[in-house]
Amino acid sequence: MTNTIHAEPDALSLALSEVRDLQRTVVVLRTELEQAQHERQRQVQDAQAAAHNDTQQLRATVLSLRDALELAHGERDNAVKAALAASLAEIAQLRDTIAVLRTGLERALAEHASLQQQSASAQRAEVQQLQDTIRALRSALEGAAA
Repeated sequence: MTNTIHAEPDALSLALSEVRDLQRTVVVLRTELEQAQHERQRQVQDAQAAAHNDTQQLRATVLSLRDALELAHGERDNAVKAALAASLAEIAQLRDTIAVLRTGLERALAEHASLQQQSASAQRAEVQQLQDTIRALRSALEGAAA
């Protein structure tokens, strides 16, 4: 019986020791669980912060690209306007040149026609003069022969 009584305190002591060990294990596991939860929350916050930063960078990139695109459109529009203005100026210059050349050609044609008329008139006058000379010589010959 003494062994039983003595065994009971040993069993009780052993059970209490086991309960303390289990309590310590629970405390350690609870601490590790809390740390794991804190670590997971930190990782989630880090992921959210990284996603937010990525979103901000993407927005900045989109804005930058939009600005660059608008600038390129503006430059292209200016280049088109400049090319159009240059083309219109060249067209106007070509029209002026055509008008000057047409006027010169018309003047040359008129001068040529005038020279042809003068030449034809001079030829007719010369033919008339030669015919008059022939008539006069013929009359003189006929008068001398008669």
